[in-house]
Amino acid sequence: MLNLKSKINELNPQFLREIKGRLKTGNIFLIIATFFSVQVTFFMIVTSEIFDDPDDISSYQGLFDWVSFMVIFAVLVIGTYALLNDLATEKRRGTINFIRLSPQSSQSILFGKMLGVPILLYIVILLVIPFHLWLGLKAQLPLHQILLFYVILLAASIFYYSGALLFSLVGSWLGRSQVGLGSGFIAVFLLMNNKAIHGNRTDFPGLFMLIHPQYFIPDSPSTFSLSNLHWFGLPLGKSFVISAGFSLLIYFIGTYFIWQSIERCYHAPNATMVSKKQSYLLTTSFTGITLGCANSLNSEALLSLIFLNVVLFLYLIAALTPNRQTLQDWARYQHIYRVEHPGKHKLLKDLIWGEKSPAILAIAINALIVITSLSGSIFIESSQDLGKLNALASVIFTFSLLLIYAALAQLLLFMKNEQRLLWTNTIMAGVIILPTMLLSIAFHHPINQSFMWFFSIYAPIVFLASPIHTSLGAMVPLLAILGHLSILGLLLFQVKRQLQKTGESATKALLTPN
Repeated sequence: MLNLKSKINELNPQFLREIKGRLKTGNIFLIIATFFSVQVTFFMIVTSEIFDDPDDISSYQGLFDWVSFMVIFAVLVIGTYALLNDLATEKRRGTINFIRLSPQSSQSILFGKMLGVPILLYIVILLVIPFHLWLGLKAQLPLHQILLFYVILLAASIFYYSGALLFSLVGSWLGRSQVGLGSGFIAVFLLMNNKAIHGNRTDFPGLFMLIHPQYFIPDSPSTFSLSNLHWFGLPLGKSFVISAGFSLLIYFIGTYFIWQSIERCYHAPNATMVSKKQSYLLTTSFTGITLGCANSLNSEALLSLIFLNVVLFLYLIAALTPNRQTLQDWARYQHIYRVEHPGKHKLLKDLIWGEKSPAILAIAINALIVITSLSGSIFIESSQDLGKLNALASVIFTFSLLLIYAALAQLLLFMKNEQRLLWTNTIMAGVIILPTMLLSIAFHHPINQSFMWFFSIYAPIVFLASPIHTSLGAMVPLLAILGHLSILGLLLFQVKRQLQKTGESATKALLTPN
C-alpha cells in the first residue's frame, strides 16, 4: 500500500489528496454493504416478478435499458454535482489559491480532481458493471456494442466533467447557486433529450443525440436508435461502430476546446475564456458538425440549427468579451500607439486577433462563417417546403440580433459597478427573454405586429412559420433590418466613445506626475 501511495503521489499528487479524504474504511464498507443489499433485493424482485419466462429476451432488454439510463444519469449528474460542490467548497475555504500556487500543472491538479472527487461514485459503478453486463448478454446484445457503450460513457464523463470544471472557474459570480445550476442543467438536458421522447426523429438535432450516451445503449442486434444519422449524406447510422467513433470524435473536439479555456482561466482569471483565433476554429468545427448532421434542410432542421448557433454565440459573447480592466489597458495602449506612430494603423489587426481588444468584430467574423455555410446549404440542399428567401432572412435576422447582443454586452461591461458581471448577465437575459414574453402576452401570434416581433429572438420563427410566408411582404422586414442596423450602429458608437474616453483618461493618469 505504501508503494502504491508513493506511485500515485508521483503520478498525480492531487489525486492522492482527494482519495485520502474520501476512501475512509467506513465509507467504503457502507457503500459496498448498501449496494449488495439493494442489488440482491432488486435481483430477487426481478427474478420472481418480471422474469416469469426465463427465455423472454425482451424482459432482459427492457431492464438493461433502464439500468443503463440510471448509470448514465448517476455518472453525469451526481459526478458533476460532486465536482462543482468540491470546487465551491475549496473557494469558500480559500484553499483553491494554495492549490494554484503548487508546482503541479493545471492539468495535473484538475484531472486529479476529476479522478478523485467522484471516487465513491466510481466504486458503485464498477460494482454495477458485472450485473449490467450480465443483463446485456442475457438479452443477446452484441458484446462489442456493450463495450463501446462503456467507452462512450467514459468519454461523456470526461467531456461533462471538463465542462463542470470550466463552469466552476468562470461562474463564481453565481455564488452558492452555481452548484445546483450546473448539475441541474445536465439533469434537464439528459431528461429533455431522452430517447423515449425523441426516438428517431430526423428533425431533432443530431448533435444532441451524439453527446447523450443513451442513444448508444444497444437496443437489439437489428435496431439502432441513430439509424437515420447522416453527415453530409454519409450514412453513419448504418453502423453502430462508425456512429460511436463519430461521437467519440465530437467528445474529443469538445473536450479539447473546453480544456483550452480551462488553461486560460486557471492561470489568468481575468483572461477571456477563448482567444479569437480559437473562436474561429471552434465556430468552423461546430458548423461542420451541426450542418453535416442536418439530414434534410427543412424548416424544422433550420430552426434547430439556428437554435444551436444561438447557444454557441451566446457562449462566444461570454467567452470573448474582455472585462473593464482589460479594455482600459488596451485602450491606453492604442492611444499611446496612435500618438507615437502617427499614420500607422494596427487597430484592425488587433480587433481580429488581439487578446485584449473588444470582441464585436471577432463575433461578426464568426457570424460570417456560419451565415456563409448556412446560406450555401439553403440554396443547394434545402427541401422544397423551405422558402429560400425567407430562410435566408431568418438567418440574417438571427445573427443581426446576436451582434446587437454582443455590442450591448461589451458596453455593459464598461460599468464601474463592482457587480457589473452580475448586472451584465441579468440585463442580457432580460433583453433576450422579456421582449418575446411581453409580445406573446400582448399579441399571441407573430402575424400581429410582425414588425415588433423582428426585434425579439423569435424573429427567425416569424419567417419560417408557414402561415406567415405570404403576409409579410418586403417592406416590414426591410424596415426591421434598418432598425437593427441603427441600434447596432448606436451601440458601436457608444463603445468607441467609451474606449476613446477610457484610453485618454488612463494615459493622462499614467503620465501625470504625482
